[in-house]
Amino acid sequence: MLAKRIAVIIGGLIIGIALDLCVLALYAIPPAKYGWLYHLGTAVPLALAAMIVLDAVLKTEMLP
Repeated sequence: MLAKRIAVIIGGLIIGIALDLCVLALYAIPPAKYGWLYHLGTAVPLALAAMIVLDAVLKTEMLP
């Protein structure tokens, strides 16, 4: 069970960062234009959404 929970957390973070980079590539925004706070503010909500989906798929029951 602990391995699944760690997989959800790491997988969610990877997906969130990857989606943030995809948004940058899609709109051709250079990463230095907005700075690291913008990327953190974009990647974290995407990662949380991915964690919710992964929690449901892997049935880790971290969320009530």
